[in-house]
Amino acid sequence: MGQSASKVKFRESVSALIQVDVSADDADFWDELWKIPSSAAEVFELLPAASARKLRDEKFDNLATLFTQAVAQLCQIVETPYSIYFDQALNCVRVLTRILPFLLEKGDLGEADENVEQLCWGTGGPSPTDERIGLMIGGNEIGTSQQAPPSVAKHRAALLKEQEDELNHRNDNEDEQEPLALLVVHAAMHMLFLPQFTCDFYEDASISKDPRGKNAVKTKRRAEDPAAAKDDRELKAEAGLRERKVDWGVSLDAVPASIVWAPGAGVVAADMGYDASTRKYDKNRVEVLRLMLAACCDPLFSPADEYNPLASRWLAVATAADAPNAICLFYSLLNTIVTYDTRHLPVAAGFSEGHHVKLVELSAQVLCVLLDCGLPGHPDPVIDQNESPCVEFEIASKGGFNIFRTLLARIDTSRELTLIYEGFARLLRNVYEAESTYMGGVKLQCFQELLVLFWKFLEENPLFMSHILTRCNVNDIIVPICFLMYKSRRDPAQIGLVHICTFVLLKLSGERSFGVCLNKPFNVKLPTDLPLFHGCHADLLTITLHKLVVNGAYKLVPLYSCFLTIIANTSPYWKSMSLVAAVKLVNLFELFSSPKFLYSGEFAYRHLALLLEVFNNIAQYQYHGNAHLVYAIVRRKDAFGQLVSLSLQKAQAQCHKVYGDQTTVARDVDAQPVSLDTKGIPNLTNMPSDEDNSQSQSSSVIGTPFQPTAEWLEELKANLPMETVTRLLQHLVPVVDEIVARKAGVVDEQEILNVLNEITMVGLLPVPHPIVIRKYQPNQYTALWFTAFMWGVIFLRNQSLPLFDGQCIELFQVSVQDEED
Repeated sequence: MGQSASKVKFRESVSALIQVDVSADDADFWDELWKIPSSAAEVFELLPAASARKLRDEKFDNLATLFTQAVAQLCQIVETPYSIYFDQALNCVRVLTRILPFLLEKGDLGEADENVEQLCWGTGGPSPTDERIGLMIGGNEIGTSQQAPPSVAKHRAALLKEQEDELNHRNDNEDEQEPLALLVVHAAMHMLFLPQFTCDFYEDASISKDPRGKNAVKTKRRAEDPAAAKDDRELKAEAGLRERKVDWGVSLDAVPASIVWAPGAGVVAADMGYDASTRKYDKNRVEVLRLMLAACCDPLFSPADEYNPLASRWLAVATAADAPNAICLFYSLLNTIVTYDTRHLPVAAGFSEGHHVKLVELSAQVLCVLLDCGLPGHPDPVIDQNESPCVEFEIASKGGFNIFRTLLARIDTSRELTLIYEGFARLLRNVYEAESTYMGGVKLQCFQELLVLFWKFLEENPLFMSHILTRCNVNDIIVPICFLMYKSRRDPAQIGLVHICTFVLLKLSGERSFGVCLNKPFNVKLPTDLPLFHGCHADLLTITLHKLVVNGAYKLVPLYSCFLTIIANTSPYWKSMSLVAAVKLVNLFELFSSPKFLYSGEFAYRHLALLLEVFNNIAQYQYHGNAHLVYAIVRRKDAFGQLVSLSLQKAQAQCHKVYGDQTTVARDVDAQPVSLDTKGIPNLTNMPSDEDNSQSQSSSVIGTPFQPTAEWLEELKANLPMETVTRLLQHLVPVVDEIVARKAGVVDEQEILNVLNEITMVGLLPVPHPIVIRKYQPNQYTALWFTAFMWGVIFLRNQSLPLFDGQCIELFQVSVQDEED
């Protein structure tokens, strides 16, 4: 059958399903439907969102039969994986990918529907362990002369008769069946490792015979390098992890290793027994991963304020300890991502490697989803009697257990952690390398998903952050993060990207090692209009954050406190600040001390407190080497003097001059949960809306009125640590004035810098204060924000074939822009 004829036939079949009742016993109709060759694009084109909802709401029996038979056929292909039925199985995958989101609109987290509940979770579906599951997939394939083996065809004919009996009488034996929702998720996870469909299958090199003739798994302990083993023990000891031994548990080894898509974490090439670099299965893997996304999209249909990461049964099935091939899937997705290198591809790779690029992107999306539900994993290593990693049965059987989060938390070798970090850094560098060179190779679009995954590792693996800060070059990931923030600062559609970059920086800045690492010289030429400077990565970070404040989108206002906290956390370790960074910091002080900002809200002065903390840290701990900042402070001495001498009368006059009688200018974002509290916790509730853009860019948005009072002024002066800077100015201003007078006003700035650098401030400044580091603390608001952000990215990234329809999405707001004529 030609392509156009098959498309017409498929269209007719879909129309029949929507318009008339089709009996489940009409074998001719259903058998022909599944045999019609169709592409994913055709399925989505011929079954648009409106038709899918009409099928669900008006012809539910037809939808139930369609869903039941598609699931049954997937289960059958898992049981008897003959290649002549792969095309028909792909038809089932595409149909399920299309209809599942519309079922989940009325699923666990959406609008409850009794019919959908019974179809998906009733026990009327075929059992995955029963050989009778699945309708007969067919005799001859359309358009091919290949025949099924006679024994197989005969066997399938018998199965058809039994399956028809089950469809007619399944209500009589409900207790013997498993729900279709479980079956479709398990079938998809099986199909991701189906021999000759999504993977090769060779004898597993990681399994050998022990002397008693039984199978024994070779664990990764078998060939440990002594130096690497010692480093691993030290890393665990630093994190306080202690290994425990149990008799038995749920194994966390990837077995069989030969089906894992790529070597790397969890599996080394020697264990796989073959070259896993083949990409001949990428297209099929992409199709099945799309099905996994469709089956796990429950969170999209939950209102944000009601979202519960434990509520989705679909996700619970996919992440349970007994989910088929879950461990191999985790390492396949992770290794596919972190081992990919766009730089090794030819210029035309965007065409020849298109399926693999899509596989990398979908792998990142599916892994994000599977890591975003359930409870965090326990990081303490546990081994069984065979010294294989495992998780205790009691923990694995508890509600909320997530095998993927457990595997992420248990990655504990330096080799694996380095591989993962270098993979993240290499892929994120692609965001500027692809723009800065003519032969940039493939330009990945999944950098937001990569940042979410990177965040998951920082949050849930207790060894990851320590490892990358002490044993890797963390600047390799800081540069692309700064580049992304700088490029996205004015784009309202990229505000979420700036947020996640900010959270990553805030998390890292809470560690001393991070501040020390930022002193490494910065020599990368980025394809942006960043000011030219000669300095270190701390300079790059500060210049970038300055640009986001003075030239960023209005919706970045709630992040100002986070930006300044990042700089404050790293400032005690900043050895030598560049001239450009020094000027930018003092410019920020002038900006936030200006009447427009200072009187924009009751707590707007907190920005100044953070900046003064930066100046104090450098003056007290890193004076020598930071003459540029000291001189910049001296030159702008009036800004500091005006703040010290501020009186209530002057404050009220300045406020009236800027805002007039309209004192309802401010709901200070620093007084709201969006800012950092004393522990540095960012909270994203009450974000400003688009309507707020009518106000001038400041540290506040429309809200309650504010007028300077005596109590406010007293609180301001009590909370601004001015003493160190004041003493610095009292001693250095006369020195600089004397140099200028001696040279009759014609003086080389370098001469002044040399003098400032030679002066010792010991005994002139106050006793050095304790270093205060504000660490990010996890909370429900940021966890919810990450879920909404992640699904928003997945929704937008799957619009070429619209996997999800925005009409019923509740997790975030979907705005549809009308196309211009």
